[in-house]
Amino acid sequence: MSAFIGPIHYWLYGKIHLVNQRQEYLREKVSEMCGSTAEELWEQVTQSFGEPLPDKDLGELIAHDNIHGWLQRQINLAESREAAFIKELTDTCGGAAQDLIGRTFAEHGKQTGEAVAASGRYDLSSAASILKALNDHYLSGMPCDDGDCVMAIHQPNWQRTGVNEADMRSYYEQWLKGFVQGANAKFVYKLDGESHQISPSA
Repeated sequence: MSAFIGPIHYWLYGKIHLVNQRQEYLREKVSEMCGSTAEELWEQVTQSFGEPLPDKDLGELIAHDNIHGWLQRQINLAESREAAFIKELTDTCGGAAQDLIGRTFAEHGKQTGEAVAASGRYDLSSAASILKALNDHYLSGMPCDDGDCVMAIHQPNWQRTGVNEADMRSYYEQWLKGFVQGANAKFVYKLDGESHQISPSA
């Protein structure tokens, strides 16, 4: 990657920021159920993986002498922090937390898709155009990583925390389904192995 901040870096930063926003949304939702326990778990997780990045311009935050390394680290921190928080929630609050996490991912995905539709930046009238919008918002590693590894790309960060990988795969899939529903309810999302599949709804 270049030593200068370019559009691709802002593109990736936006996707990292969206994961951090999802964490805050999850934190808000589980606090309603688990109360102060959720906040204690969040503080515990952030001691290991730091707080989400502040809402500032990328140029104010990034290490200009190591743009690639800084972005990769932020991806790892964002995904690991989210996975660790989910592990602590499910370990402490049980099945009720799992159900709430799944609903929260679906809601956040749908809200994101609706915001994309409202922005007018995409026509969203075909599976291909919806996929383009999805790829602009779904964090799936660095641009040089294999973009077809929809879930496998996240596994090292999930494994780092000991979270249940099947649960995480389910939560991410619910977010992806929600995104497509929000973007255009005439289409549905399905995860086909390690590939996105978007098709007209029946």
